[in-house]
Amino acid sequence: MNKFLNYISIAILAFTLFSCNKNEWTPEKEAEFKKDLKDSLQIKAKGLASKDQINSMVDCYVEKLKIKGLKPNIDKTPENSKIAKQLSQECYQEVMKSTWNSKTEEFFKTGLKKSYIQNGFKNDEASILTDCIIAKLKEQNISPVDLKKDPKKIIVAKKIVLACEEELEKENN
Repeated sequence: MNKFLNYISIAILAFTLFSCNKNEWTPEKEAEFKKDLKDSLQIKAKGLASKDQINSMVDCYVEKLKIKGLKPNIDKTPENSKIAKQLSQECYQEVMKSTWNSKTEEFFKTGLKKSYIQNGFKNDEASILTDCIIAKLKEQNISPVDLKKDPKKIIVAKKIVLACEEELEKENN
């Protein structure tokens, strides 16, 4: 998930710093900015985020830019780069909130399943593992944000992954 956050931050930062010829927020410019940013994020996300999640992140990001008084085409300075990265991280956190909901669950399921398939698991095995992991994370009250910030819960989450993999292995034998 950290890798995905980095992709998002880089994509949003680059897009913000180099987009839009006219430097004013108009409805047309905002729509164009959002569309281009969404397209860029969908390519960078490589299936790790749903369209709804990307749309939510882009909407959040544009609103935060406007609240900060930043224009579509901000100057490339270290300070503006830092602000753009911070805003993208805030939006990521907001979209992935601290509680499980259909969006965060879908995000994690998509990423986990893709990872398992890339590592040689069959589609149905990846689905079983993903469902098991999400269910056990919820049982242990481990939120999506905990998976980034709480070292103790990260250790528990790793044990959950191993337990689900062992369960699948037993079922297959």
